[in-house]
Amino acid sequence: MDKEKLSAREQALLDEARREAAARKAAPAAAPASPSAGAQAVEQPKPAPSAAERLAQLMEDKRAETQERKRKMRRYGIGISAAILALFALWLLRAFSRRR
Repeated sequence: MDKEKLSAREQALLDEARREAAARKAAPAAAPASPSAGAQAVEQPKPAPSAAERLAQLMEDKRAETQERKRKMRRYGIGISAAILALFALWLLRAFSRRR
């Protein structure tokens, strides 16, 4: 756009938009000095994770779930095996004690 074709009002609006754009670019670089200044600033929404990040998160969740399931299976497996062994030992003691 040629500046000669803009009215004074349009030029003022254009200058204000440029100042706002420059302030937005400078705002992420400068951290707020106090919590009250941070509260006044509009919080930028986090960008949506990419497909690779979502897949990595899903894989991590499944891995953690699998590890927990394996821990439970080991715990119950050892307990069940011990219970079966104890029942077998009791059966043996009872079987041999009747013969005497």
